[in-house]
Amino acid sequence: MGKRKDLKMQILQNYFSIQDNIATLELVYDTFSELINPNFGDSKIEKLNDKLFSDIGEAVALLPRKFKLNLHILIKDFGEYKREECDEIIKQNIYLAAYRTVKTNAQKLISGISLILTGAAVLVVSYLLRRHELWFDLINISGTLFVWEGVNMAFLERNLEHRTTRRLAKAIQNISVE
Repeated sequence: MGKRKDLKMQILQNYFSIQDNIATLELVYDTFSELINPNFGDSKIEKLNDKLFSDIGEAVALLPRKFKLNLHILIKDFGEYKREECDEIIKQNIYLAAYRTVKTNAQKLISGISLILTGAAVLVVSYLLRRHELWFDLINISGTLFVWEGVNMAFLERNLEHRTTRRLAKAIQNISVE
């Protein structure tokens, strides 16, 4: 068990600076504009594309659960942006990502409950048609599938996304832009 843990740490130390249970990762981008999605919004605040969040998610997924993550985002050329503006843009986009997650979870819950109720109604119909063996079996199977998909969507998928988001929020200790 000790050798396996040492091997994991050796691999992680190739990508992160690790001290105690805090991993530091530098994400380096040539320009800040490469992180911007130019096709979104009306320029009140810039919307980041998925590149930065994908890189952050990958970093968190690589770390053991007990680790915290310090992110240093290094931008070689800020271009028309000031560093403070970049900090604000990243902060606002983190809020937007959290809002998107909450909204998606609510939609999945509603969709899942709708599927469960539809499945329950179909199962009631199958019970009423139990004398017609073929129809009973077909309707019963489809009702069961509706219920199963509803439970999967409303509770299993939603719970997995919620746990992933919670882990991401717990893991990130600090984000700095330079």
